[in-house]
Amino acid sequence: MQLPYEEMAERGCARLLTLWDIMQRCHPALFVNFAGVLEAVARSSELGATHVLPDAYKTTAVKTLHDLAEDCNTLGLRASGLTINKILTLLAKADATDGQLQPLARELQGRLVDEMRGEFFFWLTSQEGNRYELWWKDWEGIMGRFPDTMRDVEEMNKCFALCRYTASMFHSLHVAEWGAIQLGDYIGVTDPKKGWGPTSKRLSELIKGGHSNLPASLAGKFEFLEQMNREIESMVLAWRHKVDHAANHLAIVPNTDFTPDIAEHVIGAIRIFMLRLMEGMP
Repeated sequence: MQLPYEEMAERGCARLLTLWDIMQRCHPALFVNFAGVLEAVARSSELGATHVLPDAYKTTAVKTLHDLAEDCNTLGLRASGLTINKILTLLAKADATDGQLQPLARELQGRLVDEMRGEFFFWLTSQEGNRYELWWKDWEGIMGRFPDTMRDVEEMNKCFALCRYTASMFHSLHVAEWGAIQLGDYIGVTDPKKGWGPTSKRLSELIKGGHSNLPASLAGKFEFLEQMNREIESMVLAWRHKVDHAANHLAIVPNTDFTPDIAEHVIGAIRIFMLRLMEGMP
């Protein structure tokens, strides 16, 4: 029987690639230089272990190795870079032989493969990459009106791009709660502990009181308050109750599965909620 975390690990492995896996796509020059080194070594092996390496051969090998060293430095392959330096030091000697070069060449080949298989990258689609890099897109006006939401908007979109949909949900609900807090200030919430509860309670009181009993500061806002009351009740019942605070940390209620579609739907609904707040509040 497969355990849940094993199943999740399998799903994650499809996104987790080594540098060796993706090098052909993102850094083909390294393959070219790598092939050049192997070709040069293959030619030298025909000379014999005690044969002094020709100057023409060494000139070509040094150029290829310098190019490869730059690639290794860019990719953080430090051990391979150290071996390249040892080979360059050997090639600088007038009496360098093929027998001295071959062990270092094999060492370089092994280190390159091992290091590239030890560097991991998380693969994103172009759409996910855009969402991660341009996390602020379509939220500029909301963040301008509600500056406290900026950190949660960033985390919400970056978590979604990285397929951490539950975390994305948490941050999206934080965004909405910042809106609920400011709405509470606007409608006269006096509870020192601001948030969903006090704002929802005050909205219910205002709606039950009817048009005629609205404070002067809220004159003409009854329909807006009704709409906000329905929106908040819907979010609290559908989503907020699925998130619990345990020891000051957000925790998901057991058996709640936030799929990409659900997370996308909630994020969209929260964006509309925040835009409606901007329209209805001064």
